Amino acid sequence: MTNVPAKAEPAENQKSAKSKSGLVATIAKVGPTLFVLAVMGGGWLAVHEINTGGGSEEEDSIVEEAAAPDSLTLPEGKVKAAKFESVPAQMQAVEHVHTIPGRIRYDETKHVDVKAPMDGILAEVLVTPGEHVESGQLLAVLRSPEIGQARAEVLKRQKEREIAQQMLQREMTLAKNLEQMSAMLDQGKSVDSIENAFRNRALGSYRQDILSAYAKMQLASELLSKIQPLANSGSVSGRTVRERQAERQMAETEFRTARDQATFAANQAKINAEAKVSEAERQLNLAWQSVETLLGYKGNKSTANLSNEEALSRLEIRAPFAGSVESRAFANNERVTRGDSLIVLANTDSLYVAASIRESDWSAVSLGQGTTVSVSVPALEDRIFEARIRYFGREVQADTNSVPLVATIENAEGLLRPGMFVRVTIPIGEAREALSVKPESVVQHENQEFVFVDESGGTFKRVDVATGQTSDEWVEVTKGLQPGQLVVTRGAFLLKSELLLQGEGE
Repeated sequence: MTNVPAKAEPAENQKSAKSKSGLVATIAKVGPTLFVLAVMGGGWLAVHEINTGGGSEEEDSIVEEAAAPDSLTLPEGKVKAAKFESVPAQMQAVEHVHTIPGRIRYDETKHVDVKAPMDGILAEVLVTPGEHVESGQLLAVLRSPEIGQARAEVLKRQKEREIAQQMLQREMTLAKNLEQMSAMLDQGKSVDSIENAFRNRALGSYRQDILSAYAKMQLASELLSKIQPLANSGSVSGRTVRERQAERQMAETEFRTARDQATFAANQAKINAEAKVSEAERQLNLAWQSVETLLGYKGNKSTANLSNEEALSRLEIRAPFAGSVESRAFANNERVTRGDSLIVLANTDSLYVAASIRESDWSAVSLGQGTTVSVSVPALEDRIFEARIRYFGREVQADTNSVPLVATIENAEGLLRPGMFVRVTIPIGEAREALSVKPESVVQHENQEFVFVDESGGTFKRVDVATGQTSDEWVEVTKGLQPGQLVVTRGAFLLKSELLLQGEGE
């Protein structure tokens, strides 16, 4: 009996041991989960404390110190080395401008495709691409029978003119001699004296007609003068006297008629000769025009060589203006036909700028011819050139809803080339007075524009501004400045760097 209690005690101990081991196993199983939950809760409390401003006073002071300063003072040595310059903010005329894309183009009046005026053989080409030529310089030589025929026509018309001029000269000489002979006839000179005076001078058929009638008249006058005393004495009948008087009158009438006819015929011959000379001149000019049309330029008529067949068929192609050879299409001794492009010649001393004015910039169309616009060339590191408006197109382009703008730009330095992309800045609207500063005064940081006001003594204050319209010379300030404040122009970027470094140091 005494052994029973001894056996019961170990059973209870075993039960208690099993209970403890189960509790430990449970704790081991859920322990990691509880730990993770505790860590997450602690983290949430920390974030909540930060978001609700539960930071220390030390953290607040750090945030305040991180704010950028709005002014800085530089030592005297640094101010002298930087050589700052300042300009007062002042009222200036500002004008809204708009920049549009454009292209450099040839001036069509100075860009010529020299073409073959006729069929022939290109005997010589005397220039190469890139070569500069002067106005009238020989470019090429073409041989063609067509130009030979045109020059032969000139020779023919020249001969016809020479003949007409000789005829006119003869008729003028005859008219002059006839006039002088008429003066001697009026003086009653004898036939012999008149014939002696005009023995070696041209009178044509007028000599015989007039002098014959004059001789008859003089003979009739002599007979009448001889019979007149006899009639007074009664030796001759009155009838005979009357017959002699009638013969005298008839002879005088024939003489006067001969003179009138001679004078009229001489004047008519002179007029006809003059008309023939004029007609010959016109035909010669037409022949020369035909030659010049084939040549493509006006040649010197006085020095034109028409002496032989080789010279007749030689056509010299000359430069219509000074410029450079852009291209050449044929070599020596090649056959060409009418209209073939031989040489492209261009003068780029002045060029065109072509751009398009769209609907949003419609007011720019009212700009007058000659208005100055600025042209920026990206290929030349955005160098600015001036151009003058030549014209606006009248027709609106349907595909772009714009009108073309063409401006003339000088290219004396030869830097601009046709085809270059440019940016054209055109004024929009009327200019107005506004508070303005120099463009280099305005700097920017974190999308905020500001300037530095010179407060003297090496102290510079940052002033945030708002800007409006801009031009090459001035920037409108709509907010932040007052007229007369001294604003830094040269050295503004250096001050910006110093200000940012100062903020980082603090």
